[in-house]
Amino acid sequence: MADGLFGLFKKKSKEEIEKDKKKKAAEELEKAKKDNPLIQAKPNVKAKYTKGQYELVVESMGAGMEKYYFWILKFMREPFPSGIGFDQIEKIKDLFDASVTSSFHGHVGTKMSALQQQAQQYLALIGQLVKTIFPIVREIRIMDERLQYYEDSLKGNESAEIALKSIWVEVVEKGMESPNSVYGLATKVGFLSLPDLFFSINPKDGLKGVDSAIKSAKNNGTNEKVANVLAKKLYAYYDWKEKTYQEMQHTRKFRITYLRQHYNSVKLYMNWVRPYLRNIRQLQMKGSYTDADLVNAFETSKIFVELLAAKKEGFKRYHPVILAKMTYVTRPELSYTPQGQKQPSHVGKIKIELAPYVVTAAQIEAYKGEQEVEDVELLSTIDATMMSIKDDLKKYLTEAGEKFAEDENKEEKKHDNAFTPFLAIFSAFKDIFGAFKPAGKPGSGLFSSKSVKEARAEEEEKAKADALAQNLCWIMYDVFKKVNGMYSTI
Repeated sequence: MADGLFGLFKKKSKEEIEKDKKKKAAEELEKAKKDNPLIQAKPNVKAKYTKGQYELVVESMGAGMEKYYFWILKFMREPFPSGIGFDQIEKIKDLFDASVTSSFHGHVGTKMSALQQQAQQYLALIGQLVKTIFPIVREIRIMDERLQYYEDSLKGNESAEIALKSIWVEVVEKGMESPNSVYGLATKVGFLSLPDLFFSINPKDGLKGVDSAIKSAKNNGTNEKVANVLAKKLYAYYDWKEKTYQEMQHTRKFRITYLRQHYNSVKLYMNWVRPYLRNIRQLQMKGSYTDADLVNAFETSKIFVELLAAKKEGFKRYHPVILAKMTYVTRPELSYTPQGQKQPSHVGKIKIELAPYVVTAAQIEAYKGEQEVEDVELLSTIDATMMSIKDDLKKYLTEAGEKFAEDENKEEKKHDNAFTPFLAIFSAFKDIFGAFKPAGKPGSGLFSSKSVKEARAEEEEKAKADALAQNLCWIMYDVFKKVNGMYSTI
C-alpha cells in the first residue's frame, strides 16, 4: 500500500512528459476539428450550420471582375467607418481552371513550363548530392572500424594489435605473394619462427621500444640473423602504424567536413526548389472536365477564392469570423501592357457567399490546416531517402558542428530548477483530488479547471461575438449592394 501511495508522488520522466504533451496536443487538435463550425459548413447549406448567411451574384461582360475581390478585402481590413476592421485576414483557398483551348490556359502553361524547367535542374543537383552522400558516410564508417583497431591497440589490447599486424602483412607486404614478407621468409630455412616472433613481440612504446624488444629476444636465444630481420619488420610495422593512424584521423576530419558541406548544399537547394514547386502546384489547374461552366471550345475560366476574416482584439476565447467565398466564371481577355507584357483581364460572373461564425483560435488553425496544400512529396521522398542513414549521418554531422532542433530542445529541458520535485508532488495531489470531481459539471471539484463565473463569462463572450459577427456580415452585404447599385430594402 505504501509503495502504491508513494508511487503517486514519483516524478515523471522527460519522455513521459513529452508523450503526455503530444497526446494532449493531438486530442485538442481533434476536438478543434470535431466541433469546428468552419469545417462542418458545407456548400449550399446555410441555415443548418449558421444563421445570417448572404449570397450575392454580379454579372458584367464589360468590366473586370477583379475589383470585387479587392473591394471585399479592403472593406474587411479598413477600420470604421471605412470598413469593418478585422485584424486577421487570410486567404484560405485560391484555385482556378480554364478551358484547354483558351489563350489564358496557354499563358499559364508557358509560365509553368519555365518554372518546371528550373525546378528540374535543382532536383537533378539535389539527386547528385544525395547520391554522393552515401559513399562518404560508408567511407567514414569503415574508417571508424579501422580506427577502433588502432585505439584498442594503443590501450594494450593484444587482439587488436594482432589484427593490425595481420592487415600490415597481408595488405602492405602482400602476404605469401612477396618472398620478402613475414610469411614469405617463413618458407625459407632458418626463418620458420619469424611469424611467431613477429606476432608475439608487442613493445609498449611502439617504434621507440623496438630496439629493447630485439635485445630481449636475442637474450632469450633468438638467432642473430632472425633477430635482425625481425627488427626490420617490427620497425617498418610500427612506423606504418603511427603514420597511418595520424593520416586516417586527418582524412576522417576532412571527410566529415566534406559530408557537412554536401548536407548543407542539399538543404540549400531544397530551400531554393521549394518555392518553385509550390508555385507549380498553385499554377496547376484543377482539370475538371465535367464542369458545365467550362467549355473547351470557348474562352472560359473558373476561379475560386476563399477569405477568412477574424477579429482578435477585445476577445479572449471566442472570436467573430466572416468567411467570404468567391466563385468566378469569366471570359479571360489577354491584353498587352505598355511594357509589352501579356496581362489577362476577367469579365463575366461572380458569386459571393458571406457567412458569420463564432470560433476559437484553435478552430481557426485547425480549419487552415484542413485547407492548406500539402507540402510537395518530392522533398519528403528526399528526406525519406536520407532517413536510411539517419543515425550515422546525424552522428557525423553533429561531430562536424551541425546542430539539430531536437537536440537543442533536449538541452533546454535538462535544466530543471530546485522546485521541480515539489511541483511534481502538487501535480500528484491534483491528480488524486481530480479523481473525485463529478464529470460533466463545470465548476465542480476541488481543482476544477473552470469556475462557474468563468464559464458564464465565456458564454457571454460567445453571445457577444455571435451578435457582432452577424452584424458585421450584414453591414458588408448591405454596403456592397449599395456601392454596386443593387436593390436594397434599407
